[in-house]
Amino acid sequence: MISFEQYFGFKLPLAPVEHRENAIDLLLKVNALLEYAASDPTCGWNWPVDPDTGCCISGTKGGGGNGGYRLENSKTGTAHSKHKQGRAVDVYDPGNRLDKYLTDEILERFQLWRERPEMTEKWCHLQSIITLTGKRTS
Repeated sequence: MISFEQYFGFKLPLAPVEHRENAIDLLLKVNALLEYAASDPTCGWNWPVDPDTGCCISGTKGGGGNGGYRLENSKTGTAHSKHKQGRAVDVYDPGNRLDKYLTDEILERFQLWRERPEMTEKWCHLQSIITLTGKRTS
């Protein structure tokens, strides 16, 4: 399970209330999806821990949890990153098992969207807000 504390890390006191509320919604959906995937033996994904972050959120060593919540001044990602709103998380997926398993139907069931798997090697970007293209996988 991805905890609120893991998602925000040291940035929690700096996060606006709206971003905290967004993250509650995001983490409920993502954790439900991850429980579902981990319980399906055909998936092969089972809560791997990123050695750089110490949890199943992907990120770089010393990156301050850049696969979780990002502050507005973060150099990771784009200026309009959903991570900066508490609406996106990068799940550690070293074998790309989760990305291979997910379908648009599964994403719809959990009210989530993701970045294209070919752009997210070893992690799976999930977000709780519609993508610019409107597609579940964009």
